[in-house]
Amino acid sequence: MSSEIITLIVSSLTATISAPLGAWLGAKLQSQKYKTEIDSLRAEVQKKLAGVKDSELENVRKANDILVEGIVTPLKKEINSLRRDVDKFRKAVEKIPSCAHADNCPVSRQLQKLEERDNGTESGNAGK
Repeated sequence: MSSEIITLIVSSLTATISAPLGAWLGAKLQSQKYKTEIDSLRAEVQKKLAGVKDSELENVRKANDILVEGIVTPLKKEINSLRRDVDKFRKAVEKIPSCAHADNCPVSRQLQKLEERDNGTESGNAGK
């Protein structure tokens, strides 16, 4: 009878200890599994974010190239053309005093009229 009681006590103790121990060990293994899975998901998210940033940078580069090609380059050409035209005009105007017809030069008169009008407009705006 005493060996039956000891066997019963030992089996009860074993069952009592092994169930929580097994549950604890299982929880630890599951926890480690989930932690590994979470770490891999975080790494995947970081990889995707890096891809998105690369894509955004590429889009900005493309937009900049389009801006330069479509706006900046034509404007530079137009500015250079205007500079050449202004230089030609300035050289022509500078030759007016040496012209034999300088006293009756229609170009000189027109420029003087425009200058007087501009000066009158500026003083008119200052009074308002």
